[in-house]
Amino acid sequence: MIEQKVRPWFQRYFVDMVAMALSKYCSPSSLTIASFIFGFISAIFIFIDIYLSVFFLLLSGYFDIIDGSVARIQKKSSSFGTMLDILSDRFVEAFIIIAIFIHQPHIAWIGLFMMMSIIVCISSFLLVGIFSQQQSHKSFYYSPGLMERAETFIFFIVMILLPSTVLYLGLIFTILVLWTTVYRAYEFYCYSSQEGD
Repeated sequence: MIEQKVRPWFQRYFVDMVAMALSKYCSPSSLTIASFIFGFISAIFIFIDIYLSVFFLLLSGYFDIIDGSVARIQKKSSSFGTMLDILSDRFVEAFIIIAIFIHQPHIAWIGLFMMMSIIVCISSFLLVGIFSQQQSHKSFYYSPGLMERAETFIFFIVMILLPSTVLYLGLIFTILVLWTTVYRAYEFYCYSSQEGD
């Protein structure tokens, strides 16, 4: 939701020039792997320095944006690149959630709920994409939702910086992600019903 409103401006001023420069030296997949590595480092730094943890998490998110832009510049968008990007995103989210709840094992059940909501949400995203592609014969369909990458990172950053909020933010995160899943399913149901008419 935030991404749809802020992304065009952010892309123009903070991504395009950097992506153009990096496209001469880096492949999209190497940037996706860099995003993965920075996410892993961020999770480690939760135990060492929370400010560095946030820095590396933001770096991971930035490279997650850059890789797609470089792929478009190099005209190297591929199914494998999409798969690698989605897997990298989920790994980074899992690393951060695990690290946050290692610090607070007495409320680790919240982390399990967060993981469950992410699994269900990404499943709905992929299923809508698959069935929309079969019905329209277009490229992979993107179904936006209330909780996307930017919102997830905001939740993670606050949870890292303010550990006392983890219980409440974890519950709110889970509810919002599940709401996104239900809304996406409802939206697809309406779309499918129209197609059947």
